[in-house]
Amino acid sequence: MEACPHCGATAGASRDAELRFRCDVCGGPRVPLDTKKMRRSGKEVTALKRAELARKGRAKNRAAAAFTGVALAGTIGILAIYGLLGVIGVVNPGLGFLLASLFTAGPLAALIAWFLARSRAQAKEIEPALDEAWLSVAADVAAQIKGPVTARALVEALPIEEPQAEEMLALLEAHEIIRNDGSLTRMRIGASPDKPDLAAVEEAEAEAEAEAEARAPGVRREKV
Repeated sequence: MEACPHCGATAGASRDAELRFRCDVCGGPRVPLDTKKMRRSGKEVTALKRAELARKGRAKNRAAAAFTGVALAGTIGILAIYGLLGVIGVVNPGLGFLLASLFTAGPLAALIAWFLARSRAQAKEIEPALDEAWLSVAADVAAQIKGPVTARALVEALPIEEPQAEEMLALLEAHEIIRNDGSLTRMRIGASPDKPDLAAVEEAEAEAEAEAEARAPGVRREKV
């Protein structure tokens, strides 16, 4: 087993419909690799961190939207009850109360829409980040394969099926990592331990957070 780049736990990874593979401890996205045969450079960590930040950000914004929705429903419910009581003459809520309630409901509805828009934007960042991470590990694998890089060789090193391996080969060729005959265009793998270096992981996390903040809608960065 390898150490998770998110929580640092030495644990397995299970298949996931969205993340492909997730850590059995923290649930963060992982790219499993047969470390008995292959080494990884660790260059995929930044992309995995970006995918994890997007996943967590989406969850937080969905929760915020749900909480705000409860507040909005409560406001509408109060308005409906007081309106009904006012119609039958039980109470006289007054114009000030009605205006205050309406002005509260409007911003709450806008806030819900904003939270949902952010969650959708963050959801769209997950798959491209995962593609980048898997391509990085596939490039590491390709650099260590003796002879031409084939789909079968990728299947033996990565937990993917033959059709996925064929797609990965096409991506490796498109990114000029291998040629159409399966030979390498450049060496990429570096001497890295099986467990990720903590300093490198922290640096990757900081880089991923900065990139996520830069992509977030409505964020304004001031010049120093």
